[in-house]
This record gives sequence, C-alpha cells and structure tokens, in this order.
Amino acid sequence: MSNNYDPTTIDPDYFSETLDIQGESAVQSSAITTGSGLVRIACTSHCHIKFGANPTATEDDLLMPPDHVEVFRVKSGDKLSLIAHAGGTGELTITAVE
Repeated sequence: MSNNYDPTTIDPDYFSETLDIQGESAVQSSAITTGSGLVRIACTSHCHIKFGANPTATEDDLLMPPDHVEVFRVKSGDKLSLIAHAGGTGELTITAVE
C-alpha cells in the first residue's frame, strides 16, 4: 500500500518546548529556530495563539481546538504566545520540523 505523505522529520537543531495553558495571562515561548520555517503545534486544551518577534496572545487571536495538531510556517527566531480559552488548562508543544 503506497502512502502519498512524506513523514514528518523533526529539526535536530531545535528542542521541543512545552508551555502550560492556564489562567488569564499570555505565556510566551523562547525563540523558535527552524531551517524550514515549519513548526508543529500540538495542544491538549482550547487556547489562542499568536506568532511574532514579541507577541502577546489575546482571545481574539487564532483558536486552537483541544487535542489538535497543526503545522504552521513561521519566521525563524519568532516566538509563540498563547492564552487559555475561557480559563482552560492543558499543554501546548512546539516542535520545529524539516
């Protein structure tokens, strides 16, 4: 059986980072280093995310649903900010991919 999908390859130059989703204050990641410009975001709870040089997420930003994985194109060196949706709790993991 053939597969039309390329397997996801983790960028060896970047270590995954896990952020807590909780409370009413935005949390910010460290700078994301990626040669391909792609990051895999996985979250266990509703949260809003925003990418940028110094982002602060609000509940008006992109909503990630719970138990969801998404791949985004970002500028290497940017950070991710997240805020819990409606006071939820959980974790969000950022992994750079090649």
